Amino acid sequence: MHFKTFFTCLLVVLLKCACYGQQTVPAYSLTKPENWHTETFALPPQFANSLPLKGTEDIRFSPDWAKKGSEGYWTYAFLWIITAKTTFTKTQLEKYMCDYYTGLVKANLKEAKIDTAIAAPMKVKLQNIKADNTDTQAFEGKAEMTDYMTQDQLVLNFRVHIKKAKPGTNVTTVYFEASPQPYKHKVWVQLDELDKGL
Repeated sequence: MHFKTFFTCLLVVLLKCACYGQQTVPAYSLTKPENWHTETFALPPQFANSLPLKGTEDIRFSPDWAKKGSEGYWTYAFLWIITAKTTFTKTQLEKYMCDYYTGLVKANLKEAKIDTAIAAPMKVKLQNIKADNTDTQAFEGKAEMTDYMTQDQLVLNFRVHIKKAKPGTNVTTVYFEASPQPYKHKVWVQLDELDKGL
């Protein structure tokens, strides 16, 4: 009788764990092209812990992301999966991006044992653009920053998409596309494809 009770309790616990595991599977993720590198970490990231966001960041780096002089240098995309319904103004998003990249640059310079004082003040400027049918808002703009890999000045072009929420979810997703290349360059075609599963 005791064994039967034990195994019944064990089965209930396992079923609850299985259900819990299903609930924690991310409802959103970017596609994974061949040879693109991936990384995932918690929001807010350690290098920008002042961001008032909780969730996960999902990143896709182009194969040539770290190869200076290549077409894919600093070309990448990332998705903020925020575990709450969140709205953004253009000014808020500019500030969050400024704080994010300021922390990112300084953290990487420090890791390379380079004086963080060489980092130029971060500048981010966005403008509203027409949202597509999977967006609630969309922005385009530039970020002026210090390239921590070369210590040169770098201008990143951005597209930012606040995605429509899936029915029945309390999740906000923000998709960032970034590259020094002009918007007509072919790398943007690749970046535009990464969020097709959202």
